[in-house]
Amino acid sequence: MTVHGISVTVFVVLAVAGSALCLLSFVVDGLFEALDLDLAGGFLSLTSLTGGIALFGLAATLAQLSFGWTTVQASGFGAVVGAATMAGVGALVRTLRREGPEVRESIVGARGYVTTPAANPGSFGEVNLLLHGTTVKRSAVSDVALVRGAAVEVVAQVSATAVRVAPLP
Repeated sequence: MTVHGISVTVFVVLAVAGSALCLLSFVVDGLFEALDLDLAGGFLSLTSLTGGIALFGLAATLAQLSFGWTTVQASGFGAVVGAATMAGVGALVRTLRREGPEVRESIVGARGYVTTPAANPGSFGEVNLLLHGTTVKRSAVSDVALVRGAAVEVVAQVSATAVRVAPLP
């Protein structure tokens, strides 16, 4: 480390800072979207950029310490590894964020239970509904008070996120 002390320190700092930001981008997923750092549909997202920086620093550090490469050689190796990481993580993020085509299916007739009660008839609560094997949450209104845990059936779709329900006997 004595020959390449400053460059190794810089590479280690990049690896640690990139790793910390990458981890933070996973933990507080929606927070960084406010920074609008998502380019090319996730391919150049904050996650892929920070992952690339982290692997650049790690690869360059290992190249210098393990192989005794110069700072320029280690930087080139780190750049290749970092770019490959950005491409791989970017492709993965893009794939994970890809949504299937929106299919409009009738939710009328779906059954579920009340999760957030509505004390008065006509006021909104929330229900969990079983729709094609998947549980979905919707705002719900009813002509009667909705009690937590009560079994309900959807009788009409009010909007994309709200339904009118009736209690099941």
